[in-house]
Amino acid sequence: MTFAEFHNCLRILTSIDKHELVEAGVIKPEDTAAWLSFTRDPHRWFIRADDATATKLWAIIERRQRR
Repeated sequence: MTFAEFHNCLRILTSIDKHELVEAGVIKPEDTAAWLSFTRDPHRWFIRADDATATKLWAIIERRQRR
């Protein structure tokens, strides 16, 4: 992964919308606390997520990179 690709991943992470997280099964639609926690610090949220959740979130990032 290049610096530019990594930097883009970090940028994507900060611009993910709630509906994307819900559709990917990262958070539940009614879980406002998880959404607020994610929006406050998405990088830390990603790092602290369990492997299954982080994998789902990574799939969102990868989809966006292909655009």
